[in-house]
Amino acid sequence: MIGFLERPLSQAEKVKIAISFVIYNDASTKKGGVFMDPKTAESIGLLRHQIISPVLMETTKAQMDYFCRMAEKEFDVPGRGPRRYGASTMKGWLHQYRKKGFTALVPKCRKDKGKYRILESDTREKLRSARTDRLNMSCVQFYDVCLEEGMLGKPPIGLETLRRFLRLEGLYKKRESTPRKKFEMRYFGELWTCDFMHGPQVSAEGAKRKQKAILFAIIDDHSRMIVGAKWALGEDTRAIETVFKEAILSFGQPDRLYCDNGSAFSSHYLDRCCAKLGIGLVHSKPYDSPSRGKIERFFRTVRERFLSSQADISIEGLNQSFSRWLREKYHHHHHTGINTRPIDRYSDSVKKYPRRRVDAEILEDHFLVAVTRTVNKDATVSLRGEVFEVPPQYIGRKVELRFSQDNLSDVFLYDGDTRVCKIQLVDSQLNGKIYEPSPRISNVALHESSGGVR
Repeated sequence: MIGFLERPLSQAEKVKIAISFVIYNDASTKKGGVFMDPKTAESIGLLRHQIISPVLMETTKAQMDYFCRMAEKEFDVPGRGPRRYGASTMKGWLHQYRKKGFTALVPKCRKDKGKYRILESDTREKLRSARTDRLNMSCVQFYDVCLEEGMLGKPPIGLETLRRFLRLEGLYKKRESTPRKKFEMRYFGELWTCDFMHGPQVSAEGAKRKQKAILFAIIDDHSRMIVGAKWALGEDTRAIETVFKEAILSFGQPDRLYCDNGSAFSSHYLDRCCAKLGIGLVHSKPYDSPSRGKIERFFRTVRERFLSSQADISIEGLNQSFSRWLREKYHHHHHTGINTRPIDRYSDSVKKYPRRRVDAEILEDHFLVAVTRTVNKDATVSLRGEVFEVPPQYIGRKVELRFSQDNLSDVFLYDGDTRVCKIQLVDSQLNGKIYEPSPRISNVALHESSGGVR
């Protein structure tokens, strides 16, 4: 059947289709209500005859050796393009040719082509009636409803069969796309958009094999400035912390951060950081990458203009080259989307709308990871395989530990929202030097004090 076209057919195309598909009453060339050109069918039959002709009178062993050699070749089949055939297929042609002659080599189609073998008439009527009342449902939702109500026959038909049936009946409703308008923020820092991009394989220090480099980048919606970017070996909150913290220190605090629904962006950690900083965290709809079009367009620029010139490189070298490319080329290159350079638009905006700055120490505190631990009887807690000492008054109590993901040497003990102290790793040998066991009076000592040994 001729598929739906996105544009009207020209007169020449209509004539061409009329020549290629003609009504032909021979059932052997019928193809689902629209008929194969008999010349094409005959040409395919002649090709098959040409393939089997050299071994018509040979022995069975010689025939199979020949068919095995032919199976490695590719044939230009009329109306179908390049095809390969198996040795058993060609052997079947030879058997049918000897039995029925040349007509057996002409391709035949199923007599029930275009009909449903397992979709009975009463089932079709039920589906038509049910679909009329549920046109707003997607095909998947409608399939689930029909499956629960037992309207799909026994055994039940598959989803694609139902989808095909609804298309033929004119009951298949495509999902209407929501109109999308071009937008742009009024000033720098009003909206930052971030995302991850998978990059090339790179070498890393201490790793035997190359690993995939992943870029995390943040773009300002108004100026198209890349306020933060770094290549890492993972798609996690550690990469977000490093880049986002550096971006705030360098450019000030944004109003909103726009991201997708990935596990790193949906984490409690990022939600907590933005809440403490007063930054709105906005997630796009699932599978709606066009809504983050500016960062996606930047990633395309990275692939075309930066990665295309990078050869075998380490993760450290990749970050150095990328920082230099951003600083010297991207920010100073004319951007067609804003009709100016990103650096110029950024400078003009911050003069009119300066961003609020955050003290480095306060910012560091907001980006600390918080975990809860119960203090052991020896006044210690464990964290990522390390043992830390805490003040003895917290033995048996639950305490909150906060630390930076990049620096586990600085771990702080919090009582509520109050920082108590910085805790240290346990030094068992030092504790052994200052340990003084409390003396106890033994039975022998008691006997001696009461008048000697009996």
